[in-house]
Amino acid sequence: MPKPITRISKSQYLKGLQCPKALWFYRHRRDLYPEIPEAKQRLFDSGHEVGQLAQTYFQNGIEITEKYYQIDKAITATMRAVNNGYDAIYEATACSDDGAYSRIDILKKADAFGTWDLIEVKQSTGIKEYYLDDMAMQRYAFQGAGYQIGASYLMHVNSQYIRRGELDPRGFFALQDCTELLEDRLPHVAGYVADLLKILNSGLEPDIKIGDHCKKPFECDYIHHCWKHVPDYSVYDIFKGSQRQEMLARNILDVTQIPVTVSVPGHKAIDVDAYRSQTVYVDKTKINGFLDTISYPIYYLDYETLFPAIPLYENASPYQQIPFQFSLHIQESKGSDLKHIEFLHTESGDPRPGFIRALIDSCGRKGTVLVYNMGFESRINRELGQAFPRYQLELENINARMVDLLVPFRSRHLYHPEMMGSASLKSVLPAFVPDLSYDDLAIADGDSASAMYLNCVKDSISNADKKKIFKNLKDYCALDTLAEVRLLEVLYQYAG
Repeated sequence: MPKPITRISKSQYLKGLQCPKALWFYRHRRDLYPEIPEAKQRLFDSGHEVGQLAQTYFQNGIEITEKYYQIDKAITATMRAVNNGYDAIYEATACSDDGAYSRIDILKKADAFGTWDLIEVKQSTGIKEYYLDDMAMQRYAFQGAGYQIGASYLMHVNSQYIRRGELDPRGFFALQDCTELLEDRLPHVAGYVADLLKILNSGLEPDIKIGDHCKKPFECDYIHHCWKHVPDYSVYDIFKGSQRQEMLARNILDVTQIPVTVSVPGHKAIDVDAYRSQTVYVDKTKINGFLDTISYPIYYLDYETLFPAIPLYENASPYQQIPFQFSLHIQESKGSDLKHIEFLHTESGDPRPGFIRALIDSCGRKGTVLVYNMGFESRINRELGQAFPRYQLELENINARMVDLLVPFRSRHLYHPEMMGSASLKSVLPAFVPDLSYDDLAIADGDSASAMYLNCVKDSISNADKKKIFKNLKDYCALDTLAEVRLLEVLYQYAG
């Protein structure tokens, strides 16, 4: 008989609240646990960086450094720190009698009479619903361990903070008292802990059906297993609520199996009809209407940005999109040769001043500036104009000339069944221009581009690796604007 599990961590508790089957897999099917994706690891690393900064907010503090699996040692070290008179204890650990154990980012002395505040640090810019379950379980664990707890605070990033000189932790963070918000949740924690421990100790896999909970509040680590019977394009992509339940009750998953008598909402009706027939949907009138908004010369434009939680530069805010690169293909007339201009900031310091000057010099004064998803580039230009007012008029001129190539695909003026409901560039391009691909690129998406550039900025890699990354960034960004060129050609072909 395996040794019974008598403790449950905060992370396991939250996993079990989202899906008991996921918690059971975590214990009994370690073979199903996937490797941590790079994007998820980057999120962890960013959270750790924010957490380390939060510790500088307080004085007379000490960090509990025992490993996550050294629970008893961490509990003892926490009690020792309390007895030694520290005002703040980072990564403090406690366990209730019924097995709920948790670390708290900061255990802060509230008064001289033994009361402590719990401070949970998050890298978000505000409160989220699932944070309350997180904080309720922490409070329950510490109170159950005998600590006298005062307030429960959420310490999150202040989105209004603007860096002026050295980073100011007291300006960067905001403290929100969530004590009252936990009152409705606390009475249920004991029952949840007991139920989840039973699941952890059970030899039977819980019978839980897939659904929206598989992706909220997080995408489950076991989606690849539980959803393996679901087609890549399914009724989950088409319907919600009662309509979806009706399809599932009729054992319909594949889009091609949806009866023609079933009403499909909005643009998805076009998607489903195209997928059923495997034909391209074309609305020539609307395509031509879109093409009439374009005038030559055309400047095919794309940006790459970094958006760290902790601002790196003067006059920058948390998570602000800081552009460091653009690619620009210029075409003087329809069918004429392309001219390519690129900018990549490779020196130290703020990339924005050089980016702005190169952008204004390259984009001319007339003609269409064509982008894919205009909200992104236009917003960055507005923010650049606010941060650097001397360039505001020129940046506004570029914005005024912008046309969004996303529109005809998002609005279903032109739709290919291989898009499978998505109008993202990564879905549209392979559908209409299969010979142009990101597959062979070392950097193939914007998040990776941002992460690789951030490594260069932080000097965490060698100069040789920097050179490789800079080349890979140029290849990636150039393909984005070449993709715009080719997709406009596609629109002209279908408009004829």
